[in-house]
Amino acid sequence: MFLPKLLPAAGCGKLEDVREDFRESRRLEKYRLGEKALYIPAGFRWHYLPLREIGEYRPVTRLIESDNGVAPFSMEVPSVRIFFHGKNEVLELEKEKSVRSFLDALEDLEDD
Repeated sequence: MFLPKLLPAAGCGKLEDVREDFRESRRLEKYRLGEKALYIPAGFRWHYLPLREIGEYRPVTRLIESDNGVAPFSMEVPSVRIFFHGKNEVLELEKEKSVRSFLDALEDLEDD
């Protein structure tokens, strides 16, 4: 099995057994969610964000718009905004099920 290069997100520490966690991670739309980290695609590699380093998170909605002249549209889709090390990022999810799955994983981590 081909494993891409796994790099820590900016400002984050390295994880032990990150390759094993990536192998066992589950797909969450374009992201992957393991027991230890969230994996974010970056070209031919992945950046990982350890779940324990996520300080705050909240569900948000983002607006997708298209004005192509033939059939312009706009729609709101669910997403999650995460905060870590003074930065924030919006996970561009499109299904409510994916948002709930990610939030449940973070809530389970807090309970431990």
